[in-house]
Amino acid sequence: MIENKVAENKSFKHLKTMASNPTNTTHQLIFNIFISIIVIATLVTNSIILINVYQLNQVLAPKTMNVGDFLKRLTSHEEMKTHVGAVPLNIIQINTNNFANLQSQISGLNISYIGNFLVQYTDKVVVYDYDNDKIRGFVSFQQPQQSQLPSDFFTKLNKHSELEDLQSQQPIGGQLDQASLDTLKQQFPEIYADAKVGDFLLRYQTKLIIYDYNNDMIVNVVNLGVMS
Repeated sequence: MIENKVAENKSFKHLKTMASNPTNTTHQLIFNIFISIIVIATLVTNSIILINVYQLNQVLAPKTMNVGDFLKRLTSHEEMKTHVGAVPLNIIQINTNNFANLQSQISGLNISYIGNFLVQYTDKVVVYDYDNDKIRGFVSFQQPQQSQLPSDFFTKLNKHSELEDLQSQQPIGGQLDQASLDTLKQQFPEIYADAKVGDFLLRYQTKLIIYDYNNDMIVNVVNLGVMS
């Protein structure tokens, strides 16, 4: 009983002190409001950061999908029905890592194509917006510029027996960068198993050649139409 009375007296004195000093009460209220504002602002900022990170990942993270479903959707379009069952030579998603390299090989490529796919067949290259299931158009790879290649590039290349019937043709293609090579190895691991960044990917009418210029070595040869 005595302890309860002591506690009640202390509480009474505390309330009496607060009542007799309204300035302290006002300061405490302002302080609590200030803390609440900081907490709310922190939560809002963290939410914005999380949303931005998610959106950035949506743009930068490589897409993983079923190739069979991808090709089925692509070839369901009227302009691609002649390619039902055909296996493309290459499928590359345009991203910020490979955009500059692809832009140097494809005329008219701009940043609006980032996120779309380049699907290369023997007779055409289609730009496909997979997310919206829309064909954006057809493009062509530019032939490697002689000025961009070492002066003895074709001299060394054409000496290889694999090029015996191809010397009169001008291939299309270019050097492999890391992003393109990673995609190709994922899609066609057996074909690009020994390819390296800096190797040349050259497409002729009947063959696909992977050439290591620095070591003057044919990395792989693929007869077109038999890729799987």
